Amino acid sequence: MTIMSLLKQFLFLFTNKNLYLKYKYYILLFLISFFIKDVSAQCKVKNNTFKNNEFIKYQVYYNWGFIWLKAGEVTFNAKDTTINNIELWKFISTGKSYPSYDWIFKVRDNFESIVYKKDLKPLYYHRKTLEGGLLTDNEYIFNHKKKKIYTSTYNSKSELKKDTLKLTDCIFDVLSATYFTRSLNFSNMKINDSIPITTVMDNEKINIYVKYLGKEEITHKNKKKYNTIKFSTTVAEGSVFKGGEQIIVWVSDDKNKIPILIKADIIVGSVKVYIIEKNNLKYKSSF
Repeated sequence: MTIMSLLKQFLFLFTNKNLYLKYKYYILLFLISFFIKDVSAQCKVKNNTFKNNEFIKYQVYYNWGFIWLKAGEVTFNAKDTTINNIELWKFISTGKSYPSYDWIFKVRDNFESIVYKKDLKPLYYHRKTLEGGLLTDNEYIFNHKKKKIYTSTYNSKSELKKDTLKLTDCIFDVLSATYFTRSLNFSNMKINDSIPITTVMDNEKINIYVKYLGKEEITHKNKKKYNTIKFSTTVAEGSVFKGGEQIIVWVSDDKNKIPILIKADIIVGSVKVYIIEKNNLKYKSSF
């Protein structure tokens, strides 16, 4: 199957600045990319998981020693859109550090992805961010007919770079991967099944492996208990993580497949991400 991670979309905000910059997008993918049995066999999916105007918000806590800090928040929003009479999804994600955390590492992030509604294949991706003083503006255009990804990458420490990557099957930007994986069927997965997914991050193709760990009842920060499906992710050593399976994701054991809790050990401290708000879900929520 991020998060997120993604899930970006967010553990990355609260780690060592120099180590984090290159690899932060694992998180957006990790937020939700976790339940695939056979990606190659399921590249074409039909969305039965989310609907127009679904909105989800998470709060991020950073731990160092005995101290837990409210570091920031991240949101995800899915919207209907139409271009040239083609029905599409527009996915929008924003991330920000709280004012009380800005002095440590200020973040103001905006992400957008446009995909085909019929199969969730990506067409366009845009990232515009301010992170610790680093300005970044990246765009990807996915041309499925020519099997090419046209990339434009820029940050305030390097010149604008335009490139072309090969567009293979089952490759996504981190935001489209988030919603694509939520639509996959993972009911036949066995404990310790491990599967890959490919995503484009900072003009590079990255392979990430996800392991299914079964079902578990957990307690949220709000003290309520929830039935969840548990996964771990394998991250390359040398990023902000220690290497190995350092990120654990718990998603709702229902049709919405919403991440409820993400936990990660990082090089300095650890991070927890909790869901704090959800609106307009496709199905009645189990949390």
